[in-house]
Amino acid sequence: MTPPSQNAKSPAERGKGALIWDLPTRLFHWLLALLILAAFLSSDNRDLHERIGILILILIVFRLIWGVIGGRYARFVSFVRGPKAVLAHVADMRQPNPPQHIGHNAAGGWMVIALLALVLTQAGLGLFSHDLILYNGPLSGLISDSLSARLTTVHKILSNVILAAVALHVGAVAVYFLWKKQNLLRPMLTGRRADLTEADLPPLRVRAPPLFWAFGALMVAIVAIGGLLSLGR
Repeated sequence: MTPPSQNAKSPAERGKGALIWDLPTRLFHWLLALLILAAFLSSDNRDLHERIGILILILIVFRLIWGVIGGRYARFVSFVRGPKAVLAHVADMRQPNPPQHIGHNAAGGWMVIALLALVLTQAGLGLFSHDLILYNGPLSGLISDSLSARLTTVHKILSNVILAAVALHVGAVAVYFLWKKQNLLRPMLTGRRADLTEADLPPLRVRAPPLFWAFGALMVAIVAIGGLLSLGR
């Protein structure tokens, strides 16, 4: 969805801007980034690496839930679009002044889905991995050693794929900022788009749900991952 032109609005009219990203979505985004970095840096410390991987799994499950019940622009239905919309967005990017989207654009939406899928798969594989010496993943006892070894190999390979995907994501943000003059970073920090007012957004029943919704989603995620880990005890 493309917002109307803001040329007629003064800074006083715009105020602090319209709320786009709710607090749980922003916290998820930055916590996941920090945990992914911590996971790469802790690869030699298996116990710490495992704890970080479990936290990542909890965060991803939380985001899956929040993608259904969260703020309007955090919901998957708001940014997961078909190939036609993605191609149209790519074509728009060739214009000198391409239209700006309120939440994730069509291409960015699929990047979000790809990153969630990659990180979820990577963290899940880690539960079944082992190093043939001292470390065994929490669920490695549920499968054969040979299968665990193959999953461990995939886990190592996938780490490079995630690095490439993260680099692509960061590069896309830089391109939007430097080439198209669209700052995608600031709204993910503040939650607000300074170039929009609340009147520019379509009427919504829930734009930013109460925080106890997020707390409930987090508790469900913790219980779900705790139950999964209990299978290996």
